[in-house]
Amino acid sequence: MAGIYIHIPFCSQFCIYCDFYSIRNKKDRVEKYIASLLCEIEQRSDFFKNCKIKPTTIYIGGGTPSLLSSDNLSKIVKSVYAQFGIDTFSQIQEFTIEVNPDDLTKDYLIQLKDIGINRLSIGIQSFFDEDLLWMNRRHDSCKAIDAFFMARDCGFTNISIDLMFGFSLLTEQKLIANLERLISIRPEHLSLYQLGIEKGTPLGKSYECGEYVPLSDDNCSLQYSLIQNMLSKAGYIQYEISNFSLPGKEALHNSSYWEHKPYIGFGPSAHSFDGKIRSWNCSSLSKYCSFLQVGDRCFKCENLSPRNIFNEKIMLSLRRTVGADLQVLRNGTSPEIYSLFQQQLENALKRGEVIMDGNKIKIPPDRFFVSDGIIRDLMVV
Repeated sequence: MAGIYIHIPFCSQFCIYCDFYSIRNKKDRVEKYIASLLCEIEQRSDFFKNCKIKPTTIYIGGGTPSLLSSDNLSKIVKSVYAQFGIDTFSQIQEFTIEVNPDDLTKDYLIQLKDIGINRLSIGIQSFFDEDLLWMNRRHDSCKAIDAFFMARDCGFTNISIDLMFGFSLLTEQKLIANLERLISIRPEHLSLYQLGIEKGTPLGKSYECGEYVPLSDDNCSLQYSLIQNMLSKAGYIQYEISNFSLPGKEALHNSSYWEHKPYIGFGPSAHSFDGKIRSWNCSSLSKYCSFLQVGDRCFKCENLSPRNIFNEKIMLSLRRTVGADLQVLRNGTSPEIYSLFQQQLENALKRGEVIMDGNKIKIPPDRFFVSDGIIRDLMVV
């Protein structure tokens, strides 16, 4: 399994917490970007041939991809299909696009299906208007619900919804109400993210000057446990730290990241990984476009050392509930690196931070909230 990611760097307004690369949506910028993106897709069409693997998923993220017209999206998709030898929709197992609720109309949704998109990721974040207003989201709760059912009416049978927890406005009662609303509409997939405070964002600046007081770690942990318990009782399976799905509806594209599979990213700030080398495009639309217009590419790369690769496998594997296969880890690295890892693993097992399940190690679900520290302690330095 391998994936293609396409970054659409445009937003009409900016959420207070977001630090993904995005800029104001303007027609002249969009046209210039589409032309440059098509150049990059053509320029890098040998990527998967070199990896000796075929792409099976496509993910269009952002920014706000649903700001693009269906005509522009169609141009991008046709280019991807042509350059990567994709003849039919059936060759792509999962084709996701991120959408904002108030961009959706029935005509637009039908056009997305015609392009070949078979999965939607809808950024809702909360069903309380006061929260959405504070986050500087464009939609309200009614629009979010309307968008979901409109997508259902247009034939989308694989829908993911994003929701946030761990922010100061969110009480336990409001979180329960959010989860009950989610469960009642029954999307196939759920992503529950703790609000992060990133430097340089409006929220980060508000925090630095003392205007925003974050929720305590204890309260965030309680909210996370509540999410786990309510979704489990409702039939959702937690398969990754922040992701839950109905049986068989796990996100295939994102799973390829956690399984350390190759992927290619197009657009400014997009990352790529071929199994040994990680590269990332510059986070500047003007530089991105100017380089590609002369047949070049503005990017940086890192040739990962065996230790880097091993640590990434640890980090990514332990994010998933299936854990890390020790035999795979042992076979994929040197005896010296694995020996150092074994010493740290023994200590983690004694502390109960990880458990053995056959030949796999896993972080217990009740320790997922502090998984970053557990994973960091298992890495080989």
